[in-house]
Order: sequence, then structure tokens, then C-alpha cells
Amino acid sequence: MKTALMTAVATMMMAQVAFAADCMITVDRKACAGKEVEALKPYNGKNPTEETKSLDSAEACEKWADKTSKIVRKGTLTEKKVTVKFDGKDLGKSFSDKAACK
Repeated sequence: MKTALMTAVATMMMAQVAFAADCMITVDRKACAGKEVEALKPYNGKNPTEETKSLDSAEACEKWADKTSKIVRKGTLTEKKVTVKFDGKDLGKSFSDKAACK
């Protein structure tokens, strides 16, 4: 009986341990006309760019991708699209934001 109980407790504890996996996002930015250099300067002129983080779940990965898709520097970017992979698997979702050019 003790062995069965200890096995059950150990199994439950292992089930609650989250595993971390790589979350990779690809960010594609469209600059406002005449703002290409300024818009891509923080990324060394590269577009699209990729970023990777170790996260605990596909949901956390999607949340990061959604947050990253928001245009912060209004007036330099007209559109930003983010695609996401978790643990090497394409999640089949993309996130985007649009802004007016000034």
C-alpha cells in the first residue's frame, strides 16, 4: 500500500512539473515610406528577424508572440506580423498590428 501511494504521489508531482521548450518567433516589419532605415536600425537592417526564448507552454509562446506583434514606435512602422513555433512545431497562428504613417 505504501509503495502504491508513494508511486501515485511521485507521478502527480512529475505531471505538475512544466517542461521548457524553445519558442521561436519570426517578426516581419513593413516600414512607412521613407522610414525604412530608421525602422530597421534596431535590427541591424535585417527583416524579417527571429527571436528564441525558453518557455513552459505553447500558450506562453503565443502570448509572447502577440505582445511582440504590437507596434510601439508609431510613425515608423505601418505593419508588423509575427509567426510562432513552439518546440519546433509551427503553431499555425500569426499575430499582427497595423498603424498609420505620419
